[in-house]
Amino acid sequence: MSLGFGLGLQYSRLSGSGGIDPQAQAQITRIQNAGGTIEDVNVIDADIKFLKSIGLFANLKYAVDPRAGIIQRVDGSDTFASKIFDYSGSDADTANATGSEQPKKGILNGVTSLDFDGKNDRLTNTNTVSFLAGEEMFSVAVYAQDFTNSDSAAGMVIDKFSPDASGLDFGRRQKNIALFATGDLEFTAFQNVQIIASGISNTSNLVTGFINNVQKTEDTININYVGKSLGSIRNRGALFYAKAQFQKNWDFNALPTTEQAAAINTYLTNQFNIS
Repeated sequence: MSLGFGLGLQYSRLSGSGGIDPQAQAQITRIQNAGGTIEDVNVIDADIKFLKSIGLFANLKYAVDPRAGIIQRVDGSDTFASKIFDYSGSDADTANATGSEQPKKGILNGVTSLDFDGKNDRLTNTNTVSFLAGEEMFSVAVYAQDFTNSDSAAGMVIDKFSPDASGLDFGRRQKNIALFATGDLEFTAFQNVQIIASGISNTSNLVTGFINNVQKTEDTININYVGKSLGSIRNRGALFYAKAQFQKNWDFNALPTTEQAAAINTYLTNQFNIS
């Protein structure tokens, strides 16, 4: 796997001083009371403090990171996630009770990941956060993908807009990565490389996709619905599955300024050691 070497900072040092943010503490308590394992509470605390510092926390609608809370299932030397907790305040936790369909806990470039097998691994929530037509939306995620998936030709998808509720999507689609995508809005992705992928959509349904804050595609499409399902995508009634190492996803119901987008890119680059 081709991976970059970033600043190599220990993440626990990034949370700063002054005590844990009250909204971070509320999520930490909620997750622990629900039986969740939090690898590092500083992930939740530092993320919330950072997003507040750039003025986007109030617009955060979905936030997951395997270090920030999962329900673990141990099988021999392997650890699997039966649930990943949303720490945005929406409580849109995403789960799968079937052991054979749960992603395995792994490491990508020195940082914890959830490794989806490309066969049947997925985490879903039918009561998740939705974004409807005419709403602004911004999404960003960190992961590495592998095109050897359930149909041998697929990549991850970041919040694909779909025409109805049956398309609750965060997964993979054919040979390409799609950011806020439907129809032909897609581009060939990096394979087996840790990336920051992001996308925005405005009230005119103009959608734009980025990798590492560099624009890759833009189009105007009819946006009707988006929801969350980690690791799979429903395409014309069939489910397809991603083979990928997933590390983080944030969704917002507002577009970032140029400065906010750049700040997020720098923050995640440093956090995940991406060059």
